[in-house]
Amino acid sequence: MQVPPEMLSYSAIDIPDGAVYEHNDNQITYAAIQDGLVRVTAIGAYGQIKPVASFSGQKLNYISSFHGTDDHGFLIAGGNAIMKLNDSGKPEWEYTTSSSDPAGLIRSAVQLKDHSYMAAVTSPAEQPNTSMLRLIHFTASGKVFRSQELPGAVFDNVDTLTPLSDGGFAVSAESVTETGTEQIFIAKWDAALNLIWQNKYDPAEDTENLWITALSEGSSGNLALAGYYNHPNPDGSYRYLTSGYVMGISQEGSLQWIHQPDPSLDRSMLNDIQPAPDGGFMATGTVNQDWHGTVSKQLVWKLSSDGNTEWNKVINRTTFNSGLLVQPLRISGQKDTALLIGTADGSPVLIKIGYLKNP
Repeated sequence: MQVPPEMLSYSAIDIPDGAVYEHNDNQITYAAIQDGLVRVTAIGAYGQIKPVASFSGQKLNYISSFHGTDDHGFLIAGGNAIMKLNDSGKPEWEYTTSSSDPAGLIRSAVQLKDHSYMAAVTSPAEQPNTSMLRLIHFTASGKVFRSQELPGAVFDNVDTLTPLSDGGFAVSAESVTETGTEQIFIAKWDAALNLIWQNKYDPAEDTENLWITALSEGSSGNLALAGYYNHPNPDGSYRYLTSGYVMGISQEGSLQWIHQPDPSLDRSMLNDIQPAPDGGFMATGTVNQDWHGTVSKQLVWKLSSDGNTEWNKVINRTTFNSGLLVQPLRISGQKDTALLIGTADGSPVLIKIGYLKNP
Protein backbone atom coordinates (compact mmCIF):
# COMPACT_ATOMS: atom_id res chain seq x y z
CA MET A 1 0.00 0.00 0.00
CA GLN A 2 1.00 3.62 -0.47
CA VAL A 3 2.00 5.79 2.46
CA PRO A 4 -1.17 7.65 3.48
CA PRO A 5 -1.27 11.44 3.22
CA GLU A 6 -0.54 13.69 6.16
CA MET A 7 -2.99 15.75 8.17
CA LEU A 8 -2.30 19.26 6.90
CA SER A 9 -4.77 21.19 9.06
CA TYR A 10 -7.30 20.64 11.82
CA SER A 11 -9.80 23.06 13.31
CA ALA A 12 -13.07 23.10 15.25
CA ILE A 13 -16.07 24.40 13.32
CA ASP A 14 -19.55 25.50 14.33
CA ILE A 15 -22.10 23.45 12.36
CA PRO A 16 -25.70 23.47 13.62
CA ASP A 17 -27.51 20.25 14.48
CA GLY A 18 -29.63 19.00 11.59
CA ALA A 19 -27.36 20.42 8.88
CA VAL A 20 -27.61 18.70 5.48
CA TYR A 21 -24.54 18.59 3.23
CA GLU A 22 -23.83 18.60 -0.47
CA HIS A 23 -20.57 17.82 -2.25
CA ASN A 24 -19.44 20.37 -4.84
CA ASP A 25 -16.32 20.90 -6.93
CA ASN A 26 -13.57 21.64 -4.40
CA GLN A 27 -15.96 22.63 -1.61
CA ILE A 28 -18.61 21.35 0.78
CA THR A 29 -21.89 23.23 1.15
CA TYR A 30 -24.39 22.75 3.95
CA ALA A 31 -27.83 24.11 4.85
CA ALA A 32 -29.32 24.34 8.34
CA ILE A 33 -32.33 25.98 9.98
CA GLN A 34 -31.38 28.61 12.57
CA ASP A 35 -33.81 31.05 14.20
CA GLY A 36 -36.45 30.29 11.57
CA LEU A 37 -34.08 30.93 8.66
CA VAL A 38 -32.41 28.47 6.31
CA ARG A 39 -28.73 29.41 6.24
CA VAL A 40 -26.48 28.09 3.46
CA THR A 41 -22.73 27.95 4.11
CA ALA A 42 -19.77 26.87 1.95
CA ILE A 43 -16.46 25.43 3.11
CA GLY A 44 -13.75 25.98 0.52
CA ALA A 45 -10.71 23.90 -0.43
CA TYR A 46 -8.43 25.85 1.91
CA GLY A 47 -10.81 25.72 4.86
CA GLN A 48 -12.41 29.11 4.34
CA ILE A 49 -15.99 29.26 5.62
CA LYS A 50 -18.32 31.59 3.73
CA PRO A 51 -22.02 32.33 4.25
CA VAL A 52 -23.79 31.90 0.89
CA ALA A 53 -27.43 32.81 1.52
CA SER A 54 -30.16 32.92 4.14
CA PHE A 55 -33.90 32.90 3.64
CA SER A 56 -37.16 32.02 5.36
CA GLY A 57 -37.72 28.34 6.05
CA GLN A 58 -41.49 28.86 5.56
CA LYS A 59 -43.09 25.38 5.73
CA LEU A 60 -39.87 23.52 6.59
CA ASN A 61 -39.61 22.20 10.13
CA TYR A 62 -36.45 20.34 9.19
CA ILE A 63 -34.28 19.76 6.11
CA SER A 64 -34.09 16.27 4.61
CA SER A 65 -32.47 17.28 1.31
CA PHE A 66 -30.37 20.20 0.06
CA HIS A 67 -29.22 20.60 -3.55
CA GLY A 68 -27.55 23.45 -5.43
CA THR A 69 -29.08 24.09 -8.88
CA ASP A 70 -27.38 25.04 -12.13
CA ASP A 71 -28.68 28.64 -11.90
CA HIS A 72 -26.84 29.01 -8.56
CA GLY A 73 -30.11 28.65 -6.70
CA PHE A 74 -31.21 26.03 -4.19
CA LEU A 75 -33.61 23.09 -4.00
CA ILE A 76 -34.52 22.28 -0.42
CA ALA A 77 -36.92 19.64 0.90
CA GLY A 78 -38.20 18.56 4.27
CA GLY A 79 -41.34 16.89 5.57
CA ASN A 80 -43.97 17.17 2.82
CA ALA A 81 -42.56 20.31 1.12
CA ILE A 82 -40.03 21.21 -1.59
CA MET A 83 -38.82 24.79 -2.15
CA LYS A 84 -36.92 26.08 -5.20
CA LEU A 85 -35.16 29.38 -4.58
CA ASN A 86 -32.97 31.63 -6.70
CA ASP A 87 -29.40 32.59 -5.84
CA SER A 88 -30.56 35.31 -3.43
CA GLY A 89 -33.01 33.00 -1.64
CA LYS A 90 -36.19 34.30 -3.26
CA PRO A 91 -38.81 31.52 -3.73
CA GLU A 92 -39.47 30.55 -7.34
CA TRP A 93 -41.82 27.62 -6.77
CA GLU A 94 -42.82 25.18 -4.08
CA TYR A 95 -44.58 21.83 -3.90
CA THR A 96 -46.29 19.99 -1.07
CA THR A 97 -47.51 16.41 -1.12
CA SER A 98 -51.23 16.00 -1.73
CA SER A 99 -53.66 16.43 1.13
CA SER A 100 -55.02 13.01 0.19
CA ASP A 101 -51.62 11.56 1.06
CA PRO A 102 -50.70 13.41 4.27
CA ALA A 103 -48.18 10.78 5.32
CA GLY A 104 -46.04 11.27 2.20
CA LEU A 105 -42.54 12.41 3.19
CA ILE A 106 -40.05 13.88 0.73
CA ARG A 107 -36.76 12.13 1.33
CA SER A 108 -34.70 13.84 -1.36
CA ALA A 109 -35.01 16.20 -4.34
CA VAL A 110 -32.36 16.88 -7.01
CA GLN A 111 -31.93 18.54 -10.38
CA LEU A 112 -31.24 16.36 -13.41
CA LYS A 113 -28.95 17.13 -16.32
CA ASP A 114 -31.82 18.39 -18.51
CA HIS A 115 -32.66 21.01 -15.79
CA SER A 116 -35.80 19.16 -14.67
CA TYR A 117 -36.19 17.98 -11.06
CA MET A 118 -36.78 14.61 -9.41
CA ALA A 119 -38.06 13.89 -5.90
CA ALA A 120 -38.21 10.66 -3.92
CA VAL A 121 -41.28 10.43 -1.67
CA THR A 122 -42.16 7.66 0.80
CA SER A 123 -45.55 6.70 2.22
CA PRO A 124 -46.58 3.86 4.56
CA ALA A 125 -46.91 0.39 3.03
CA GLU A 126 -49.25 -2.38 4.20
CA GLN A 127 -46.37 -4.32 5.76
CA PRO A 128 -45.78 -2.82 9.24
CA ASN A 129 -42.93 -0.32 9.61
CA THR A 130 -42.21 -0.20 5.87
CA SER A 131 -42.64 2.39 3.12
CA MET A 132 -43.43 2.55 -0.56
CA LEU A 133 -41.36 4.71 -2.92
CA ARG A 134 -42.92 7.23 -5.28
CA LEU A 135 -40.89 9.32 -7.74
CA ILE A 136 -42.15 12.73 -8.85
CA HIS A 137 -40.72 14.38 -11.96
CA PHE A 138 -40.99 18.18 -12.20
CA THR A 139 -40.39 20.37 -15.22
CA ALA A 140 -37.69 23.05 -15.12
CA SER A 141 -40.38 25.52 -14.00
CA GLY A 142 -41.56 23.29 -11.14
CA LYS A 143 -44.72 21.78 -12.65
CA VAL A 144 -45.44 18.11 -11.90
CA PHE A 145 -44.72 16.31 -15.16
CA ARG A 146 -45.17 12.68 -14.18
CA SER A 147 -45.36 10.55 -11.04
CA GLN A 148 -44.58 6.88 -10.60
CA GLU A 149 -44.76 4.43 -7.71
CA LEU A 150 -42.25 1.59 -7.60
CA PRO A 151 -44.26 -1.65 -7.35
CA GLY A 152 -43.18 -4.88 -5.74
CA ALA A 153 -40.78 -3.49 -3.15
CA VAL A 154 -41.09 -2.00 0.34
CA PHE A 155 -38.38 -0.25 2.29
CA ASP A 156 -37.18 0.39 5.80
CA ASN A 157 -35.68 3.62 4.49
CA VAL A 158 -34.97 5.38 1.20
CA ASP A 159 -31.50 6.77 1.63
CA THR A 160 -30.13 8.47 -1.48
CA LEU A 161 -31.29 10.04 -4.74
CA THR A 162 -28.30 10.71 -7.00
CA PRO A 163 -28.34 12.52 -10.38
CA LEU A 164 -26.08 10.83 -12.94
CA SER A 165 -23.85 12.14 -15.72
CA ASP A 166 -25.88 10.34 -18.42
CA GLY A 167 -28.95 12.39 -17.51
CA GLY A 168 -30.70 9.77 -15.37
CA PHE A 169 -30.60 9.11 -11.65
CA ALA A 170 -30.12 6.32 -9.11
CA VAL A 171 -31.85 5.52 -5.82
CA SER A 172 -30.48 3.48 -2.92
CA ALA A 173 -32.69 2.09 -0.17
CA GLU A 174 -32.93 -0.62 2.47
CA SER A 175 -35.49 -3.07 1.10
CA VAL A 176 -37.46 -5.35 3.43
CA THR A 177 -38.53 -8.91 2.60
CA GLU A 178 -41.77 -10.51 3.78
CA THR A 179 -39.81 -12.15 6.60
CA GLY A 180 -38.42 -8.78 7.74
CA THR A 181 -34.82 -9.18 6.61
CA GLU A 182 -33.10 -6.28 4.87
CA GLN A 183 -31.14 -5.99 1.63
CA ILE A 184 -29.39 -3.20 -0.21
CA PHE A 185 -31.62 -1.98 -3.03
CA ILE A 186 -30.23 0.11 -5.92
CA ALA A 187 -32.13 1.11 -9.04
CA LYS A 188 -31.35 3.32 -12.02
CA TRP A 189 -33.81 5.32 -14.16
CA ASP A 190 -33.39 7.55 -17.18
CA ALA A 191 -34.68 11.12 -17.14
CA ALA A 192 -38.06 10.01 -18.54
CA LEU A 193 -38.64 7.74 -15.51
CA ASN A 194 -37.97 4.55 -17.45
CA LEU A 195 -36.51 1.96 -15.09
CA ILE A 196 -33.15 0.82 -16.52
CA TRP A 197 -32.34 -1.78 -13.87
CA GLN A 198 -32.94 -2.65 -10.23
CA ASN A 199 -31.00 -5.07 -8.06
CA LYS A 200 -30.70 -6.21 -4.47
CA TYR A 201 -27.42 -7.04 -2.76
CA ASP A 202 -26.25 -8.54 0.54
CA PRO A 203 -23.08 -7.04 2.05
CA ALA A 204 -22.51 -10.27 4.02
CA GLU A 205 -24.22 -13.62 4.61
CA ASP A 206 -25.13 -12.81 8.22
CA THR A 207 -26.34 -9.25 7.63
CA GLU A 208 -28.92 -7.84 9.99
CA ASN A 209 -30.14 -4.24 10.35
CA LEU A 210 -28.18 -2.67 7.52
CA TRP A 211 -27.74 1.04 6.77
CA ILE A 212 -26.80 2.90 3.58
CA THR A 213 -25.03 6.21 4.10
CA ALA A 214 -23.79 7.36 0.66
CA LEU A 215 -24.05 6.63 -3.06
CA SER A 216 -21.83 8.40 -5.60
CA GLU A 217 -20.95 8.09 -9.28
CA GLY A 218 -17.39 7.39 -10.41
CA SER A 219 -15.60 8.88 -13.39
CA SER A 220 -16.55 5.97 -15.68
CA GLY A 221 -20.24 5.96 -14.73
CA ASN A 222 -19.92 3.19 -12.15
CA LEU A 223 -21.51 3.63 -8.71
CA ALA A 224 -19.95 3.34 -5.27
CA LEU A 225 -21.96 2.83 -2.10
CA ALA A 226 -21.03 2.97 1.59
CA GLY A 227 -22.74 1.92 4.81
CA TYR A 228 -22.66 -0.54 7.69
CA TYR A 229 -24.62 -3.44 9.12
CA ASN A 230 -25.11 -5.44 12.30
CA HIS A 231 -24.30 -9.15 12.48
CA PRO A 232 -24.24 -11.75 15.29
CA ASN A 233 -21.25 -11.98 17.58
CA PRO A 234 -19.45 -15.30 16.91
CA ASP A 235 -18.84 -15.78 20.65
CA GLY A 236 -22.58 -16.20 21.16
CA SER A 237 -23.02 -12.94 23.02
CA TYR A 238 -26.31 -11.11 22.64
CA ARG A 239 -24.35 -8.03 21.58
CA TYR A 240 -24.18 -7.51 17.82
CA LEU A 241 -21.07 -6.52 15.91
CA THR A 242 -21.09 -3.59 13.49
CA SER A 243 -19.12 -3.73 10.24
CA GLY A 244 -18.73 -1.05 7.60
CA TYR A 245 -18.69 -1.82 3.88
CA VAL A 246 -18.07 -0.18 0.52
CA MET A 247 -19.27 -1.66 -2.75
CA GLY A 248 -18.88 -0.93 -6.46
CA ILE A 249 -21.72 -1.32 -8.99
CA SER A 250 -21.25 -1.30 -12.77
CA GLN A 251 -23.29 0.91 -15.10
CA GLU A 252 -25.35 -2.19 -15.89
CA GLY A 253 -26.14 -2.86 -12.23
CA SER A 254 -23.83 -5.81 -11.50
CA LEU A 255 -21.83 -6.02 -8.29
CA GLN A 256 -18.15 -5.42 -9.11
CA TRP A 257 -16.60 -5.49 -5.66
CA ILE A 258 -17.42 -5.25 -1.98
CA HIS A 259 -14.89 -4.60 0.78
CA GLN A 260 -14.72 -3.97 4.50
CA PRO A 261 -12.03 -2.12 6.45
CA ASP A 262 -9.00 -4.11 7.54
CA PRO A 263 -10.07 -6.75 10.13
CA SER A 264 -7.79 -5.16 12.72
CA LEU A 265 -10.04 -2.08 12.57
CA ASP A 266 -12.97 -3.87 14.18
CA ARG A 267 -16.48 -2.50 14.86
CA SER A 268 -16.52 -0.12 11.92
CA MET A 269 -19.02 2.12 10.11
CA LEU A 270 -18.60 3.85 6.74
CA ASN A 271 -20.41 7.19 6.45
CA ASP A 272 -19.39 8.59 3.06
CA ILE A 273 -17.71 7.64 -0.22
CA GLN A 274 -16.88 10.04 -3.05
CA PRO A 275 -15.04 9.85 -6.40
CA ALA A 276 -11.38 10.86 -6.37
CA PRO A 277 -9.84 12.90 -9.22
CA ASP A 278 -7.66 9.96 -10.33
CA GLY A 279 -10.66 7.68 -10.94
CA GLY A 280 -10.71 5.91 -7.58
CA PHE A 281 -12.74 6.69 -4.46
CA MET A 282 -12.24 8.08 -0.96
CA ALA A 283 -14.34 6.95 1.98
CA THR A 284 -14.52 7.94 5.63
CA GLY A 285 -16.10 6.56 8.77
CA THR A 286 -15.44 5.15 12.21
CA VAL A 287 -13.38 2.17 13.35
CA ASN A 288 -12.34 0.51 16.62
CA GLN A 289 -15.57 1.56 18.31
CA ASP A 290 -16.12 0.06 21.75
CA TRP A 291 -19.27 -1.71 22.90
CA HIS A 292 -20.72 1.41 24.44
CA GLY A 293 -20.03 3.75 21.50
CA THR A 294 -17.79 5.98 23.62
CA VAL A 295 -14.40 5.20 22.07
CA SER A 296 -13.56 5.19 18.37
CA LYS A 297 -11.14 6.40 15.70
CA GLN A 298 -11.73 8.15 12.39
CA LEU A 299 -10.91 6.24 9.20
CA VAL A 300 -10.00 7.70 5.82
CA TRP A 301 -9.80 5.09 3.07
CA LYS A 302 -8.52 5.43 -0.49
CA LEU A 303 -9.63 2.78 -3.01
CA SER A 304 -8.70 2.30 -6.63
CA SER A 305 -11.41 2.23 -9.31
CA ASP A 306 -11.54 -1.58 -8.96
CA GLY A 307 -12.01 -1.38 -5.20
CA ASN A 308 -8.50 -2.31 -4.08
CA THR A 309 -7.07 -0.47 -1.08
CA GLU A 310 -4.38 2.07 -1.97
CA TRP A 311 -3.99 3.40 1.58
CA ASN A 312 -5.92 3.91 4.77
CA LYS A 313 -5.37 6.45 7.50
CA VAL A 314 -6.61 6.26 11.08
CA ILE A 315 -6.97 9.61 12.87
CA ASN A 316 -7.03 9.44 16.66
CA ARG A 317 -7.30 12.86 18.32
CA THR A 318 -9.66 12.41 21.26
CA THR A 319 -11.62 9.59 22.89
CA PHE A 320 -14.42 9.43 20.33
CA ASN A 321 -13.51 10.28 16.71
CA SER A 322 -15.87 9.85 13.79
CA GLY A 323 -15.56 10.61 10.08
CA LEU A 324 -18.81 11.94 8.60
CA LEU A 325 -17.99 13.46 5.20
CA VAL A 326 -15.13 13.43 2.70
CA GLN A 327 -14.62 15.88 -0.18
CA PRO A 328 -11.75 14.91 -2.52
CA LEU A 329 -10.09 18.03 -3.96
CA ARG A 330 -8.75 18.82 -7.42
CA ILE A 331 -5.67 20.94 -6.80
CA SER A 332 -2.96 21.18 -9.44
CA GLY A 333 0.19 19.30 -8.46
CA GLN A 334 -1.43 17.66 -5.43
CA LYS A 335 -2.57 14.05 -5.08
CA ASP A 336 -5.06 12.52 -2.63
CA THR A 337 -5.94 15.87 -1.08
CA ALA A 338 -9.31 16.08 0.67
CA LEU A 339 -11.46 17.97 3.14
CA LEU A 340 -12.98 15.91 5.95
CA ILE A 341 -15.81 16.75 8.29
CA GLY A 342 -15.96 14.66 11.43
CA THR A 343 -16.46 14.90 15.14
CA ALA A 344 -14.06 14.79 18.08
CA ASP A 345 -15.90 13.92 21.29
CA GLY A 346 -19.11 15.19 19.70
CA SER A 347 -17.74 18.52 18.45
CA PRO A 348 -17.60 19.13 14.67
CA VAL A 349 -14.11 19.35 13.21
CA LEU A 350 -12.70 20.20 9.78
CA ILE A 351 -9.59 18.39 8.58
CA LYS A 352 -7.53 18.73 5.44
CA ILE A 353 -5.26 15.89 4.36
CA GLY A 354 -2.73 15.63 1.56
CA TYR A 355 0.89 14.98 0.71
CA LEU A 356 3.41 17.71 1.36
CA LYS A 357 5.23 16.21 -1.61
CA ASN A 358 3.73 13.97 -4.27
CA PRO A 359 4.52 10.31 -3.49
